[in-house]
Amino acid sequence: MGNKLKLQGALLLLQVLLVIPASTGEKIPYAVSQTDPSLHSVCVGVNDGVIPHPDPSLCHVYITCAFEKPSAYQCAEKLIFDPISLRCIDGDREQCPKRTALELEEFCSDVSNAFYEHPGKCWEFVLCSLGKVHHYTCPIGEIWSQQDGACLPGNWDTCELLNIETACLGRSDDVLAYPTDCTRYLRCDDGQATTVDCPRGEVFEQDVGECVVGNTATCLSIDSVCENEIDGTVLAHPNECDLFITCQNGTANAHHCPAGEILNVHAQFCAPGNPDTCQFYPLNTMCQNMTNGAIYPLADDCTQFVQCNGGVSATRKCPIGQIFYAPSGSCRPGNTKTCEFIGSVCQGELDGTVIAHPNLCEIFISCQAGAIMVRSCPSHEILRPDTQSCVPGNSLTCEYDPIDRMCIRQDNSVNFPHPTECAMYVMCQGHSALVQSCPPGSIYNALSHSCVPGNESTCEQFDDICSGRPDGIVPHPTKCTAFVYCSSGQPIFEQCAPGTVFKQGLSGCVVGNTETCTHATNVCTDHPDGTKLDHPNECNLIIMCMMQQPALLQCPAGEIYNINAKVCSPGDTATCQIHPVETMCKNVRQGSVFPHPSDCTQYVRCNGAQSIVTACPTGHVLHASSGSCRPGNTNTCEVMENVCQNQTNSLILQHPNHCGHFIWCQGRTMSVQQCPVGEILRPDAQFCVPGNATSCEFDPIDQMCLRKADYVRFPHPDDCSLYLACQGQKALVQSCPDGSVYHAPTRSCVPGNQATCERFDGLCSGHSNGLIPHPLVCSAYIRCISSKAVFEQCAQGTVFDKELRGCVVGNTKTCVRVEGMCVGQPDGAIIGHPNECNLYIMCVAQEPAPLRCPFGEIFKLEAQYCVPGAADSCRFHPVETMCSNITDNVIYPHPNECTQYIKCNDGKAIVNDCPIGEIVHGLSKTCRPGNTKTCQFLDRVCQGQLDGAVIEHPSLCGQFIKCRYGSAMVQSCPEGKIFRPDAQQCVPGNTTTCELDSIDRICIGKPNDRVYPHPTDCRSFIRCQNALAVEENCRPGTIFQPTNQSCVAGNGDTCTLLDNTCVGRLDGVLPHPQGCDLFLMCTSGSTSALLCPEGEILHPEFLVCAAGNADDCTLAPVATDPPIFSVCEGRPDGKYTHPLLCYLYIRCTKGDTEILSCPSDQIFIGAIRDCAPGNQGTCIPV
Repeated sequence: MGNKLKLQGALLLLQVLLVIPASTGEKIPYAVSQTDPSLHSVCVGVNDGVIPHPDPSLCHVYITCAFEKPSAYQCAEKLIFDPISLRCIDGDREQCPKRTALELEEFCSDVSNAFYEHPGKCWEFVLCSLGKVHHYTCPIGEIWSQQDGACLPGNWDTCELLNIETACLGRSDDVLAYPTDCTRYLRCDDGQATTVDCPRGEVFEQDVGECVVGNTATCLSIDSVCENEIDGTVLAHPNECDLFITCQNGTANAHHCPAGEILNVHAQFCAPGNPDTCQFYPLNTMCQNMTNGAIYPLADDCTQFVQCNGGVSATRKCPIGQIFYAPSGSCRPGNTKTCEFIGSVCQGELDGTVIAHPNLCEIFISCQAGAIMVRSCPSHEILRPDTQSCVPGNSLTCEYDPIDRMCIRQDNSVNFPHPTECAMYVMCQGHSALVQSCPPGSIYNALSHSCVPGNESTCEQFDDICSGRPDGIVPHPTKCTAFVYCSSGQPIFEQCAPGTVFKQGLSGCVVGNTETCTHATNVCTDHPDGTKLDHPNECNLIIMCMMQQPALLQCPAGEIYNINAKVCSPGDTATCQIHPVETMCKNVRQGSVFPHPSDCTQYVRCNGAQSIVTACPTGHVLHASSGSCRPGNTNTCEVMENVCQNQTNSLILQHPNHCGHFIWCQGRTMSVQQCPVGEILRPDAQFCVPGNATSCEFDPIDQMCLRKADYVRFPHPDDCSLYLACQGQKALVQSCPDGSVYHAPTRSCVPGNQATCERFDGLCSGHSNGLIPHPLVCSAYIRCISSKAVFEQCAQGTVFDKELRGCVVGNTKTCVRVEGMCVGQPDGAIIGHPNECNLYIMCVAQEPAPLRCPFGEIFKLEAQYCVPGAADSCRFHPVETMCSNITDNVIYPHPNECTQYIKCNDGKAIVNDCPIGEIVHGLSKTCRPGNTKTCQFLDRVCQGQLDGAVIEHPSLCGQFIKCRYGSAMVQSCPEGKIFRPDAQQCVPGNTTTCELDSIDRICIGKPNDRVYPHPTDCRSFIRCQNALAVEENCRPGTIFQPTNQSCVAGNGDTCTLLDNTCVGRLDGVLPHPQGCDLFLMCTSGSTSALLCPEGEILHPEFLVCAAGNADDCTLAPVATDPPIFSVCEGRPDGKYTHPLLCYLYIRCTKGDTEILSCPSDQIFIGAIRDCAPGNQGTCIPV
């Protein structure tokens, strides 16, 4: 190591023929970075030649050398450089990195003798000699220098040469790794480098700047080898066998063995051996030149050691289970195969703890005060670690003896743990092995030779369950059928009685499921004393209830509890299966009676060992405790007991599973009775009806009366409000009235709930004779006679009123009494019934009388007549079928159109229309004025109206009503006109849309001077001139009145007529509702509308025109003497009422106004237009 190879003498230069690589004959330069070092040495020693680029990824680039100076060129596109032919050839540049860097064999084929650096490894070089290749590797820490033709100190990673003499130049005082030898380092002092050798077995570690223990061959430090090792641990040096490493505080230190010795790794001690070959000296020469008494470990056996005496080797053997500990020269417990010591295995263990020896099964470790004691098992036994005891076994194979051989050579009553089951043990008796089981919840403890609390599944022993507890009982951790008694901190296993489980609150055992651990303490709740119940999971046990608490009884040996029969029967306690009939009577006493194992309608009587099977009567099961047959459910085997207690005599009850039979109660006794052949019990009806006794299905209605006499009655199979009456072997379905149900035993309808079929038998209990309401329906009532309820129905369309104790007209669905429906109605008035569409009400003396429509008809309110229809759905029959089976000339209102009626002819319906504006009146079978949309008659619209009064038709704008003697007559407007109610006349308009004609169309075809109301403005009117409409305006304060074709006093905003305002009033002035600049003048009961002069409004207090604003009706300041305005303009000559003072009056003469005064004690009376006696203060005539 450290030798250098250097070529002495001149280096032979390689001469190669220069070839132009580019196929085109031209050279294409390749740009090379000035900092790229890859080409610096490629042409060293080459004066003339072509070389591939040293970077294999640049396979299209080549180098030309001219007097050791390189130049880089590249091949043309799609060409690569071939290092063999030294030409550019076709190739894929993407594949070039996969090519070898330099195919040296071919490269050296034409070279006689030359050295070259390896193209990819700077620490290797190649000698081409006569066309052959020779590979060389530089020493570690050196790289090949092509220029020097030698290996020089350098870095293998960076391929940089290192000059040791100049390594410290420019550096501060420090240490550096020696470039070629890891067992050395350089110390820099004032720029001078000094080489320092590490101690033997150590290498220089640059990171820490010092020598550390390491592999001097690989230069790898092992400074972390002592991490997690205890102080004093001896380890082998990685490559020097005469050295060893000791660990101290996690640090490794190298030490030399004595001369002529090497480290025995297993013994952690130096022994005689050859440091060069690392081989121990043989036994016969080990002690040569050694001191007397010297002790050395054997190289290949840690259970023996060598003792030297006078240069002679003597072999000594350690006790069994121990190996030689060289530092102390003694034997200690250890693994005789791996030579590992087990010195700390007892640390922290309790005294007496047994631990398996690591490789010997016939001995074991016993811990005492933390120290290891090696103990041996008895002869022919080996340690069973899980039980911490020795058991019969083979010490060579460490296999346990099988159970049948465990007791050979053993004394009686010796116990061993079972080889595979911790809840079992083997007891020796006469050299035979008897397998015994521990109770559930316990496992065998080999040390105490007894069963102790534990988990038999995991074999965990509950040693600590009593730790820190006072003496007493605690629950078993895994078994509810056992508990643990703690005594002085030691657990004692105790077992519950059969069929019981431990209950912690009671600190004792109670009846329960021993598999699920569920308590059954409440199983007897609400059960009478003596009740027998099956145990939740133990079939040979019986629960007997006493004071609602469970107690356990055990079946005789060989018997199990028969749940159905509630007695013990011969059976298997393991499978809980009852013995078959054939073997039931074996080993039982003569005459014993047992339930049949699979049929409770039979029983088995034992005649010796012979079983005799006997059947019970139909509908009976065996009552096992009495050994007799009693009524019962033959499916569930339950005996029927006490079912007739507190029941009335002759009560019929359903048999639990025989529908062709029933239970007949007589007093407290019961008997099973059979229905007539072909009949089965109908439980709800307490009556036998036709049916199949096998399938328990009732016969369909059409078959119920087959082979039955006339007048026989049966309850309906599905509806308690119906019954069947047999007639000619046919079943006729009959209905009970609402509020009653069919009672089969009495063959009559009785009060009851048709929805639940409940009978109201006790309804009259405590009631005196008389009528009481029905509990459910109001269309019926109950008559109580001697505490018995008799069902009676109200008349059609009436309901029972409990206050009146009688039936009155009302809604039979809501039960609401309808009061006053005929009040104010004339005799013969017809009203629809509140909810019965096949009924109607006729008013007589203002009292309602319900009447029924003919069968198949319902009442049509609009027509006040009955027409064909369905009473249940209240829907009228369609027109097409209305006249089916109806006599000719019968008239019905149309079912959908009140303006039409149907006349029947030959069974066909003929549709007829009423005159326009009229609807059908069914009772009179005539058409009368009516609303064609709402179908309401207009008979009373003219009551109180004057003859000739005109009224708007409610649904047709082309028609109107004209009153004659209180009757209404429908009149039609001329074609092209509609009735205008405010004008009370027909005006041009559209009868379909009821829209008035526009102004430009009103006068088309009309004569001159024909006047019409304005369509939208009542303050204007239309006058026709030459078929054109001319709009004319009424005077302010008036509106157009179509009836007299003139403008009269009226409100132009609301189009309200004011022409009758002064009727019955004294002459005077009234405010006009349309505006404050208008006023009404009353003169002899006639009304005139007048306008104040411009800029004036009516004074609200003095009722004269005064200065004011007509927009906001505010008055101007009032003068002391209000002026009298000229009110005579346009008036005829005469006297008029003064607007303010009753003793003054106004006289008009040709439009001039004159104010005059009445004599004293007189006032002006407008009615006589003159002065008359009166109080001028109160203005009251005398």
